[in-house]
Amino acid sequence: MKMGKYHRRKRSFLKRFLNGLIAGALTIALVLSFIAPAKAAPRVDFIDVSHWNKEGGLPLSFYQTLKAGGIDGVVVKVSDGSSYIDPAASVNIANAKQAGMSVNAYHFARLTSVSDAESEARWFDKQLQYVGFDKLKDGIVVADVELKTASKAKLTEYTNAFISELHQLGYPEVDVYSGSSFYQSSLDPSKLSVSDPWLARYNGGAKEPAWYNGNRGAWQWSSSYKFAGISGNFDVSQDYAGKYSNTNTAPNSTPTKVVKKIGSVSLVNWLKSKGRAWSYASRAKLAASYGITGYRGTAAQNLALLSKLKSGVKPAPKPKATVSAAKTYTVRKGDTLGKIASKYKTTVSKLAKLNGIKNVNLIRIGQVIKLSGAATVKKATKQPYTVKKGDSLWAIAKVKKTTVKALKSKNKLKSDLIFPGQKLKY
Repeated sequence: MKMGKYHRRKRSFLKRFLNGLIAGALTIALVLSFIAPAKAAPRVDFIDVSHWNKEGGLPLSFYQTLKAGGIDGVVVKVSDGSSYIDPAASVNIANAKQAGMSVNAYHFARLTSVSDAESEARWFDKQLQYVGFDKLKDGIVVADVELKTASKAKLTEYTNAFISELHQLGYPEVDVYSGSSFYQSSLDPSKLSVSDPWLARYNGGAKEPAWYNGNRGAWQWSSSYKFAGISGNFDVSQDYAGKYSNTNTAPNSTPTKVVKKIGSVSLVNWLKSKGRAWSYASRAKLAASYGITGYRGTAAQNLALLSKLKSGVKPAPKPKATVSAAKTYTVRKGDTLGKIASKYKTTVSKLAKLNGIKNVNLIRIGQVIKLSGAATVKKATKQPYTVKKGDSLWAIAKVKKTTVKALKSKNKLKSDLIFPGQKLKY
């Protein structure tokens, strides 16, 4: 009996002890849940895309999925500098439009002067027309300013010139994209004609960046976002000002989560019904006229081309690359002289000669490469030094930063004896 009572008491004590531990743990968890709530991720209001996401452009189904999920906006890369067009731009713009998204476009700027900025703006305008962007029915256009090609004041001036030229070309709203740090250190926000830009800052959490002067535009908060069921990483942004995802300001778009309905989905059948040539070669030629480069007959390309044909809009003439307009190129990570030569339709030897480059395998990030113009002039031959009264080889060597031995060698002197009026190489 005594042993049984002892064990009962022991079990009762252990039960009370364990219950106390569990209750304490629950209390701590409850307290912590109030102290440190889970961080909510920033919103994904729009994405930005280029050929880096998919060389031939993203398919219609991709944009339909995003639109159905409440992501209303996309910013498509269209051009770069004064001679480059993104090969996926036409397909991305057409398929995003078909899904009912608010379609915006951006240009990677390489601004080196006011005239260069205006030239780049005109190139951007021509490419926008070529790939089917409608300045009055689609969204806004953006200057992507990330290269420090001039002083803070000058780069701000060049950016404003780019924006002004686009306004004069008929684009009602022009914005600026940049890194948050670059925007504050390399541009002068107080002098910039855009006051609430689209800035990038990746801090790995839900905390909003400290916006310059409290202005709020859009925040690109990730460059490696993954959508469920969709392969690849994407740049995503939160749209505070409602410029990029506002379907009310883009007549081509549809209300949130409303995906546009499309009719015929067969390009070949549509062409046949219209009595038009439908062979692969014919489709490739037709695609090129609408800015769809590298046609391979993919679903993304076919549906993009079909939408352009059904819209009844005539293709714009392909702008000719004006290499002369791009007078310089700033070297970026991954560049080689060969890649730059290929891009601007020149040769490595010509670039090397123009820029006085001795080792064609050695260029550095940020280096400005001349693409045209006169070759780099070699240093002028040093004029001989005229010996004055009281001069000595030692004194001349010190002034000209050389040695007595070098002076004697270059001038074939057998002794230290020199005389006024004598010409000495150094």
